[in-house]
Amino acid sequence: MEQIFKKWYPYDNLDTMYDVDDIWMRPDGYTLILLPDGKYKEELEGQRLMLTWESIVSYQLSGERYREDLWISDPKQAWSFWKSTDSAYLNTVRKRSTLLPEGTIHWLFVGTNLVADVIAAQPPKVTVIAPSAGIAKAHRKEFEFQGCVEVPMELSEDQFLDRFLMFIEENRWSFGGGVRTIVDGCYINEDGTPGKPVWPEEDE
Repeated sequence: MEQIFKKWYPYDNLDTMYDVDDIWMRPDGYTLILLPDGKYKEELEGQRLMLTWESIVSYQLSGERYREDLWISDPKQAWSFWKSTDSAYLNTVRKRSTLLPEGTIHWLFVGTNLVADVIAAQPPKVTVIAPSAGIAKAHRKEFEFQGCVEVPMELSEDQFLDRFLMFIEENRWSFGGGVRTIVDGCYINEDGTPGKPVWPEEDE
């Protein structure tokens, strides 16, 4: 595999292997949310990596157990992040499309549960939620939010999330959960249309 794929390092403080926690396909791009699941799993407990490709050409997901081409005999060689400019998948896409952007790369993520193949011209944006700063698991403290943050109308959900996660990272905290946009008391659907009211009893 190393003859075709080369290791790449999306971040300095990495585990050897990661597990896919969630996958988002939204207007802002294709995102993998990853949790440490390798040699340094305990040391990096609480870390979350978010890899977001703003524009992709093609992608595919498969279970790790069905990708015999990626199996290794030596656990010490396990690694999650690879890239290639001459893989079979990328060459197949090249043959099918004459509009493939110059410099397109096959980004390969090998997880302990899933394998993700992404064909894209640009590397992903990397957002890192750092692990708790030396806090033992038995003494972890969390705050659950039960409210909303009011923001200017022109601020998008992604812009808010970027700023919020930056604040979390700067304080070496971790965050688990999601964000939903509310306008005039209604959740906003993925297509931008108003959805269900936040407080349906008020409409009765």
